[in-house]
Amino acid sequence: MLRRWREKNGWTQYTATNWAKESGPPLIKLSGLSELEQGKTLHPRTKTFFCLAQLNNRVAAKDFAGVRSRALLDQLKDSKPITCEDGRPWGPVEFWSCYAGLIDPPDWTNPDLMAVMPQLEDQEAVELSKKWAEEIKSAILERGGGKSEVMRVVSNAPPREREKWEDVLLGFDYYRRDDLVRIWDAKAGRWMPVAWMEEWMALDHFD
Repeated sequence: MLRRWREKNGWTQYTATNWAKESGPPLIKLSGLSELEQGKTLHPRTKTFFCLAQLNNRVAAKDFAGVRSRALLDQLKDSKPITCEDGRPWGPVEFWSCYAGLIDPPDWTNPDLMAVMPQLEDQEAVELSKKWAEEIKSAILERGGGKSEVMRVVSNAPPREREKWEDVLLGFDYYRRDDLVRIWDAKAGRWMPVAWMEEWMALDHFD
């Protein structure tokens, strides 16, 4: 649920961490959100659910006080909270209840509903290509790294897709509708470049 919420909002695995670093307490504990999402935190403590609720409520209130980075603010500004059926943002009780299996995650986090590829026209696919390239460029300018590292994480992809991705990043080419069909991961419910970008963002120079 947390991964699909993050992806729905267009966040990387480090968006919440960066928000915590820039805003400070009480969001500082959100630096462990990635571990929670990946199931590495087997027994989250009570404060974990309060931190999730704090994050969710600040998203709902569009409260981005303390955020200094323009790139981070752009990632956050259109984010949506997890809400109850009556529209109230989930609080610590709801997050704990979901973790304990007492309430179900929202319908939009159901992987079966996420597996169908969004139908984009060619121009929309081009705009998506530009968006991915800009995200990589902004991250390189802000945190360092380079094209060689970006390409290293796609070493296992077919040569055709590696070449296409490199051209997209350099602005020499763009994905079209038919291209997006080839790089759609139905199991994960996302395009492969999204996973490639996340893997690149997790390299050592981003610690």
